[in-house]
Amino acid sequence: MTAGKDMLRRGFEAKTPTYLSSFPVQSTLETEEQIRRFELLRLAFFVLKLRKLEQRLSNLLEEREALAEAKEQRKLLEYRSSLLRHVIFQQVLTLIRLNAREQAMQIIDTCHRQ
Repeated sequence: MTAGKDMLRRGFEAKTPTYLSSFPVQSTLETEEQIRRFELLRLAFFVLKLRKLEQRLSNLLEEREALAEAKEQRKLLEYRSSLLRHVIFQQVLTLIRLNAREQAMQIIDTCHRQ
């Protein structure tokens, strides 16, 4: 019985993945560089999400087929865009405190150009 448990444990340990990421395995950010990278990643996500919403809003304004439905959808998209702009602003403030202002501006500029 014990030999079987040992074999199972060894098999499990052999299949444990190795992580190549700079983020810690325990899901806690320990160094300032790890925090900075995580916050930059969050910023990129928010900026890309905002770009997608703005594209949907632009497409909606071009298609004026269902006027009443389009108005409601436009209001919702504008509200979400406004929230995302606020989140992005807060994210940039956080990154400025982490001495990553240039990187934050570069992410925003790159995402808007695409």
